[in-house]
Amino acid sequence: MAGPVLPLIVLPQQDHPFARVQVNDETVSLMAGLIGIERDLLLGQLFLKDGLVSAEGSHFTHPRHDNFPAIKDGLAKSGAPDLEPLLIALEEAKDRDAVNSAYNGVQGGLLLAKQALKPTEQDITKAVIQTAEAATALLDPSGMTDVVAYQEAWGLLMVARGQLDSLMRSADPTIKQSATKMALAFDDVILFAPDPGASGPVKFDPGLVTSLVETLRGNSGSI
Repeated sequence: MAGPVLPLIVLPQQDHPFARVQVNDETVSLMAGLIGIERDLLLGQLFLKDGLVSAEGSHFTHPRHDNFPAIKDGLAKSGAPDLEPLLIALEEAKDRDAVNSAYNGVQGGLLLAKQALKPTEQDITKAVIQTAEAATALLDPSGMTDVVAYQEAWGLLMVARGQLDSLMRSADPTIKQSATKMALAFDDVILFAPDPGASGPVKFDPGLVTSLVETLRGNSGSI
């Protein structure tokens, strides 16, 4: 299954090209919230195309209620455009053309929000790790996870993996190398993850994602 098309993050210039900067926890939280919205956009598209199970209808109805409220004020403070009208338009879209138009509108809003946040490479890395941790929390320790929870965990892993693309293009060779190792660790998990289009509980070992998180933490030290 093809991965999501993600907004390109434009990283801010630093005084020294290989400088290490302190992580901004607020920016990390906002970035993680935006990743959550991207997750729902990905699942919403798959819901329309492949008929994914969703107890509440299309996953396009989730972002405004699940992730956006927690980051709304922070985004406004950063100067980001208001995503709420865009999310409402997506919820209310009735046909394919309207959905595509509204979807593109939200993606554009996400791009502008990320540009307003100006995340550093360190901020992006920590947001990726937090997202992987959130995915772990959704998986049932028994190894059989409710299909909707599994879809949400799978979507988080997919979108978090996509965030590493910008880091793999870093001018800093250390960051580039670490990000590449992190991306490969994601790929090893995603490759063997069951299809999110299941109709019932999904058999998936949460230990794979737990190990992924440990690998991410280990590789993040040089970033």
